[in-house]
Amino acid sequence: MIQNIKILHLVSDNIFIDVAYHHFESVAPLCNTFLIPSFNKKLKDIKKTPVEFINPISFKNPFFMKSVEKYDFVVLHALSQFNQEFVAHASPCLKFVWIGMGLDYYDIICEDGESLYQEQSKDIVKCLVRKKNSTSNLLKQLAKSVTYKKLGKKVLIEKINFFAPVLENEYHLVASKFRSNFPDYIDWNYGLTGGLIEEKMNHCNLNSNDILVGNSATPTNNHLEIFDFLRTQNINGKKIICPLSYGDSEYASILRNKGKVYFGNSFLSLDEFMSYENYINLISSCSNVIMNHYRQQGLGNIIAMLYLGAKVFLNEKNPLYAYFKENGVVIFNLDELYNNPSLLDLSLSEKDIKKNRQILQLIFSEKAILNKTENLIRKVISSSKPSN
Repeated sequence: MIQNIKILHLVSDNIFIDVAYHHFESVAPLCNTFLIPSFNKKLKDIKKTPVEFINPISFKNPFFMKSVEKYDFVVLHALSQFNQEFVAHASPCLKFVWIGMGLDYYDIICEDGESLYQEQSKDIVKCLVRKKNSTSNLLKQLAKSVTYKKLGKKVLIEKINFFAPVLENEYHLVASKFRSNFPDYIDWNYGLTGGLIEEKMNHCNLNSNDILVGNSATPTNNHLEIFDFLRTQNINGKKIICPLSYGDSEYASILRNKGKVYFGNSFLSLDEFMSYENYINLISSCSNVIMNHYRQQGLGNIIAMLYLGAKVFLNEKNPLYAYFKENGVVIFNLDELYNNPSLLDLSLSEKDIKKNRQILQLIFSEKAILNKTENLIRKVISSSKPSN
């Protein structure tokens, strides 16, 4: 247990923050302060973390910025616009740890955003962009620009001391875009699924042969290309389950319509938020999981389904595919499925399921994340202070 330090966490309202609070407080109790920039002071996804609300332009307040110098280090939970501004205005004596979530660094890895989409998905994105470039949206963007100026993201990143992306191989992808002064790697992730799946895995088994497609209503899932493949197959009464409860509502509407046309009553879209446990219970009917992302995404869903014994099919371009393969996880790529659709009717062997569970426990279990949290704190505390 670590004591007598002060850690500042700059967060947004999302489901990962309660997990981070649990892990950091378990290792360093009463040492963590969580701040969230918000005018309305309302929370939707944070349920347990005692957050303090701050003004979204508090980085312009010299008294506030001076007050944060008492912290041993600052954890940036994603490189949001506020967090970028905070780094830009902060004293050089502050240490920063950037916990990456994916969206906040894939614009660096893939400087051409269109490279994340397959052809049909790319066409939908272009249509959605045209719709969203309406007068009302332009006014919102203008209001935002008054609050936040456009910053050089790469220059700001050079002021950060440590970077924890979701996957270690993503660290190298981001670092390759910098010539020098890139943050040191530090191993940490939210471990959202660890505790819940470990509790359930001994008494919860896959109970049907349904197919989970994607993880959200975001075009980087490249859903339509998977729909096109599946509608050429005899799915033999399998349901196609598509989580659409968060992301882009217009994109979700397009997918719902396509899904109903292509698959009729065999298509089930998950449109409402539900508790994580209820969600896992629902998708435990899926012995097949198809994720067509080019980028790392949907890791929580993938870990959960691997624990439960599902076959997971990933796009080979996705860094997650190489990551799982390198760690010995039994996983498939989409070309294997396209070349052999009968895989949808086969089950993983008990030996492979057990192997996957053992590997995932080593990486993502509650114990593993707590160890990573303690290592992170000790490593950052012992690192040399930035020079003024």
